[in-house]
Amino acid sequence: MNPIEHAQCHLQHTSAARCWWLAALCAALALLAGGARAADRTPFDHLTTGFELIGQHRDLPCESCHVNAIFKGTPRDCGACHGVGTTVRATAKPVSHILTSNNCAACHTPVAWNPAVNFDHAEVRGSCSSCHNGVQAQGKGPTHIATDLECNACHSTIGWAGAVFKHTNVTGGCARCHNGMGATGPPAMPPHIPTGAMPIVADLTNAPCEACHLATNFVSWSGTAMNHPAVTPPMLCANCHEAGKSFFGVTIVTRPATVKGVVHPATGDCGLCHTSTVSFALGNLMPAGHIPTAQACTLCHANLSDFTQKVMDHTGITSGCATCHAAGLTFFDMAPLVLKTPAANHINFGSAACESCHSNSTFTAPPGFTFTNASGTAPPAMVHTAVASL
Repeated sequence: MNPIEHAQCHLQHTSAARCWWLAALCAALALLAGGARAADRTPFDHLTTGFELIGQHRDLPCESCHVNAIFKGTPRDCGACHGVGTTVRATAKPVSHILTSNNCAACHTPVAWNPAVNFDHAEVRGSCSSCHNGVQAQGKGPTHIATDLECNACHSTIGWAGAVFKHTNVTGGCARCHNGMGATGPPAMPPHIPTGAMPIVADLTNAPCEACHLATNFVSWSGTAMNHPAVTPPMLCANCHEAGKSFFGVTIVTRPATVKGVVHPATGDCGLCHTSTVSFALGNLMPAGHIPTAQACTLCHANLSDFTQKVMDHTGITSGCATCHAAGLTFFDMAPLVLKTPAANHINFGSAACESCHSNSTFTAPPGFTFTNASGTAPPAMVHTAVASL
């Protein structure tokens, strides 16, 4: 073997050796690397910590919760991570979140924030209406009764149905609910007595329910007292007290045929004669066409059980004779032949009053209105000054 061949052979053996050692080194490094990766993949059962990783928590890298590689003492409560200013910077409640405690698990699951599968009203802070306003949560429907009370005044957190209305602090405005739609309204047959000019009893322009019904009795409508001033005026008495009418729950006094032997008027409103809303026997006015007087009925009608019996008593009347005794006047149940008027051949007296010449204290004959044919300055006499203008 010449020197050149020897050198080539030596080089080949040297390169092979180097390649072998290089391969061995790579294999060793591979084994080391594989062992390190095997160490990285060492299984760890997080359930052994008492906190099972489920839902979104399962796929998070460890350092998302274990800040600064600190494993012990990591918070387990949702709010300790999902809050503002917490060490673990997890998603916090948005500003539009309803006012609640920080107990996320009461409504949410680790799978996702939405939908909130359970809703626990015990975790809610604030009033019902702060959520149930028709925007954040279901609010009052279009047929809900008018009220500014909180939902829990009538409803429970179990459901809207089965509400029990509490009238606490309700003292007026009954008809806003008790109109037959939102709540029990006035009866239809037999009908409720009229309460005003509008035909619908519950109309807000009519007399309110609480004008007659007690605003403290919410169990029954019964036990009320009729409050006439609340409905009259403008409503006429005859709207209720007309013959043949009847109404729910009340006994109505209607127009009689006769009263104390006198035929009762068949037309006209009660208020034309009766002024009392307590009893028709009280505060009675004189019938239409009665002679003008402010005296008590008993002055002329001694028998109040029969007003047809009467005796004209002029006691207290000292002037205004012509109010009744002027020619051509007629009054209720008093024909002109009974009522004395100036004779056809009476002297002309113009506008002079009867009592200018006639006595205002002698009304029966003799002498009655007659007096001697003599002049004078005071009655009974011909007082010419009284007719000087003629």
